[in-house]
Amino acid sequence: MGDLNRKLGALAAKMANNKDLVSGMISGIDPKVVAAAINENKDLISRVMAHLDPEILAGVINSNPDFMAKVMKSMDAAVIANAMNKNQRFITKLIENTDPNVFTRSVNVVFNKIRKATYRPGLSVSED
Repeated sequence: MGDLNRKLGALAAKMANNKDLVSGMISGIDPKVVAAAINENKDLISRVMAHLDPEILAGVINSNPDFMAKVMKSMDAAVIANAMNKNQRFITKLIENTDPNVFTRSVNVVFNKIRKATYRPGLSVSED
C-alpha cells in the first residue's frame, strides 16, 4: 500500500505542476472536500509536496485566493504542521512566491481558527 501511495503522490504532483490545469480544476472543486481528503491522508500530502514546484503552486494559490482560504479553514492544524515540518524548504519557497495579500489572508484564517479553539472567556488578566 505504501508503494502505491508513493506512486499516486508522484503522479498527483506531476499534474499539480501544471498551473492552468490545477487552476481550472479548482473552479469546480469543493474546498471542504479537498480539506477532508488532505486531513484523512496526512502522509500523502507530505509526499506530494516533495514533488511539487513551489513557484507553480504559489501561482495557483495566487490565482485562487478564496479557495485557499476556504481549504485552510477546514484543514486539521496537525496535518498542516506535519506536512510543513517535513517540507521546510518547499514551504519557504512557496511563501516567497505567494502574493503577500493572498498569504496573509490564508494565515489569518489559520490564526482565527486557533483563536476560536483556544479562547476562554473570563480568563483574561485584569489590571488593578
